[in-house]
Amino acid sequence: MLKHLSLAALAAATLSSAAYADGFYFSGSLSGTTLDHSIERDTAGTVLPVPDVGGTSFVSETDFSFGAALGYEQHFGQSDFFWGAEVFYNFENGETRNINGVLVTDIELEASYGARLIGGFDITEKFAAYAHAGVTQVDFEARNAYTFAPPKRDRNFSETGYSYGVGGTYKIDDQIALFAEYTKVDGIEFDGIAEVAGGTGRENPNTLDLSKTTFGVKFSF
Repeated sequence: MLKHLSLAALAAATLSSAAYADGFYFSGSLSGTTLDHSIERDTAGTVLPVPDVGGTSFVSETDFSFGAALGYEQHFGQSDFFWGAEVFYNFENGETRNINGVLVTDIELEASYGARLIGGFDITEKFAAYAHAGVTQVDFEARNAYTFAPPKRDRNFSETGYSYGVGGTYKIDDQIALFAEYTKVDGIEFDGIAEVAGGTGRENPNTLDLSKTTFGVKFSF
């Protein structure tokens, strides 16, 4: 009887070890990325050939993106808790058009990339939940125009924001796992392209926020 119990315990430990394999991994993912863009524009004292009203304007659009990541995951001893670190790169495809008075600003996302830390715990042999936080660099192009006439101007930006979120994994075997997660990137603030109409040279404060819902596959090696 004791012999059978010992064999059962050994088998369970082996299965648990296989389900909770630590080490390096590579992942590929598809995301729905929502881009929020706001502009604060003070038009006081500006003289234009057409009526112009400033203030704060806001737009939000959702598009798809895909990405890849390389990371490392390790459990704390024999416990169900684990930590990890990851670097990632996403090919972005989001666009917005923000009209504030006579100013038209187009934002086109190109890429987001960075690094993050992960902390989580194993709920069962198959399921795990985690939280993550890190820093994200966002590359995008901004284009300014006016509703009444040229000129049009454009400029490329690379701005940094903070990222955080939660996720979960389902382990198919000791090498392959499916995952889903939510990520928020905020704190991206920048001065827009200087306005030329009215001779103001005004640079308006801009803010970007990204919200990502991601589904992907992890390959451990």
